[in-house]
Amino acid sequence: MTESNIDKESLSHARCSALLERICSSTELKRATRLRDFLRFVGQRSLEGDNVQISEQEIGIQVFERRANYDTSADNIVRVNASELRKRIGIYYATEGINESILLEIPLRSYTPHFSLRPAAPELVSEPPVPITPPDLIEAKPSDAGLAIPARRKWRPEYIAVALSILIASICLYLYLNERSDRNQLYAWQGEPTIGPFWSGIIDSTRQTDVVVADTSFALVEDILKKRISLNDYLNHDYIEQIQSSDLSPEMKVDLQTIASRSNGSLGDFRVAQKILAFDPLSKRMHLQYCRDYRPSAIKTDNVIIIGSSRSNPWSSLFEDRLNFIFEYDPDLKKMQVRNRHPQPGESALYEAPVDPGSSNGFSVIDYIPNGEHTANVLIVAGTTSEATEAAGEFLTSEEPLHRFQDRLHTASLPYFEVLLKTTKLVGTPLSAEVIAYRTFPDRPIAIR
Repeated sequence: MTESNIDKESLSHARCSALLERICSSTELKRATRLRDFLRFVGQRSLEGDNVQISEQEIGIQVFERRANYDTSADNIVRVNASELRKRIGIYYATEGINESILLEIPLRSYTPHFSLRPAAPELVSEPPVPITPPDLIEAKPSDAGLAIPARRKWRPEYIAVALSILIASICLYLYLNERSDRNQLYAWQGEPTIGPFWSGIIDSTRQTDVVVADTSFALVEDILKKRISLNDYLNHDYIEQIQSSDLSPEMKVDLQTIASRSNGSLGDFRVAQKILAFDPLSKRMHLQYCRDYRPSAIKTDNVIIIGSSRSNPWSSLFEDRLNFIFEYDPDLKKMQVRNRHPQPGESALYEAPVDPGSSNGFSVIDYIPNGEHTANVLIVAGTTSEATEAAGEFLTSEEPLHRFQDRLHTASLPYFEVLLKTTKLVGTPLSAEVIAYRTFPDRPIAIR
């Protein structure tokens, strides 16, 4: 174990190895096989010897089974997973590992874990009280004749006050350092050059941020009725009456009304919501909401993150007239596709995911725009499939892909934008997303007040 990877000599190899295994077996990592293998590999490598430096390519080969000398500039699997791993380590220290005495960090722009001691709490040592004998009860022994008995030293009140002040200050310093260390782990994303400023404008400390997940029951009702249901009919539950007035059989009407009454959601949508909420898990201003419980008044004042297209989350339809990339459902093919309203050179007017038995392909769209009143920010994340939506969420919450997109725009910070992504998931690999087309808007994002 090296001085470069460790702060104190008292951090033994055994203690650091035990910590590494506790994190790997934690709730955050025990089911994330690749992230757990990632952490265990870099953690064990950092404890091997002096000046250990772990390269991106080494991790890609050893952990993600990439071929030797693969091109790391074209394959960002290590960078994407490293960003996710840092977030999960931060969550561990804020929950299960709140009492850990050793910190494990993977610094930004590095893959070599760093071990350090948390500040130790000041120990209070209490001594038994010394009995005080009144002067008139002290007896002089014969051998003490002629010797003066020194007076017992008394503690003056101002000395006691100073001692208590020092003690209280020491405790406060310890609590501050401990809290700051936990916060640095939990909010490490704020130090990232791209996702830090971007998400700080959405997770606003002065206003509420609503994360609104889709209603897949609503999409099923639309499919069976073979008609588009407006947001107003959805909020007023008029679509229930449309079920009863339809040409469906009585049995089908009963079944469809049962479906409409259920609160169903997509696994991909909830995973996106989980990643977003993990940015500020202690916040009282971030709220997860189901779309049928959301209300129009909130969308005028709050930052809102809408997960799902208008087919499953009708709140997205409020903004469709301002957007270029629109989701359409083909009832004959029974699949979603993306319409490009105003194709630019090299772009297609319609994007339909090809069928490939060896992979899961799709398209997703991210819209970052102001609300209708220009009083707050709106972020819409949707995909042609549940996995495509999840890939869009991964794109938004990871530093590397979002930073590359900002470089492509040649801007110092991200403006309002629309981006169309092609998403792919090969068997045994994480989701990936590639930017196919984008649009930007002249308005500047609404800043934190």
